[in-house]
Amino acid sequence: MTEFDDFDLAASTVTGLVTAVRADQWAHPTACQDWDVRAVVNHLAHGNAKVAFWAGAGPPVPDGDYLGPSPVSAFAASVAAARAVLAAPGLLARQVTTPLGEVPGVFLVHMRVNEYLAHGWDIADATGQPTDLLPDLAAQALAQWRTRFGSTPRQPGGPFGPEIPAPPDATAADRLAAFLGRKAVNG
Repeated sequence: MTEFDDFDLAASTVTGLVTAVRADQWAHPTACQDWDVRAVVNHLAHGNAKVAFWAGAGPPVPDGDYLGPSPVSAFAASVAAARAVLAAPGLLARQVTTPLGEVPGVFLVHMRVNEYLAHGWDIADATGQPTDLLPDLAAQALAQWRTRFGSTPRQPGGPFGPEIPAPPDATAADRLAAFLGRKAVNG
């Protein structure tokens, strides 16, 4: 599989989760402290919008509401826009500037896949959907996060809490969530 195959698979999976959110579930709490389902989906859409800036193809992207009155269609449009930027000729090989510093453009694809998996789990858990998301990609994302964090302590108030022990029979996505400090809110 290519990076774009991974992106497309993760993006379509999360888009399916978002599409399945019922009207009464947008305000459900998630494992992301202080964020409800809508805030998590908005965070993903905002990240999708930032791809153009990080790729050097657009201006800085302010915080705000990226979902408007139609969160499902707005999220799908944000995925399509990010995909279009990532597919620009030569982007994967050239250097781009991200919050993590100068990295090859292919890193932007990995960032989105990892975000889709982590926050897709949050959405699935909060809305009672299956959390066993894309086992191969989840295992790959977990390996990448483990390499990134190593044994460095995570700061209070940061985006990821301390690792939570996962049960021995946990799925790859559940192990990923536990590593990122996620505790299920729906079960």
